[in-house]
Amino acid sequence: MSEALVITREGRLLRLRLNRPTKRNALGRDPWGALVEAFDDASADPSVGAILLEAKGPGVAGRPLAVETL
Repeated sequence: MSEALVITREGRLLRLRLNRPTKRNALGRDPWGALVEAFDDASADPSVGAILLEAKGPGVAGRPLAVETL
């Protein structure tokens, strides 16, 4: 698991928290890869009933604020 994504489980709820508030949780290479892996794992796990995607901090930038190649 990447530190850019914190994964917790509460019963059937899988909670995915983007954890890069200083970067406004921009989805660069590491957080994007961790997020894709978490969704793949959840789709293969029949005990997951719902996924909550959230972000730590004041907001979310869809792309990195600095130039970064995925």
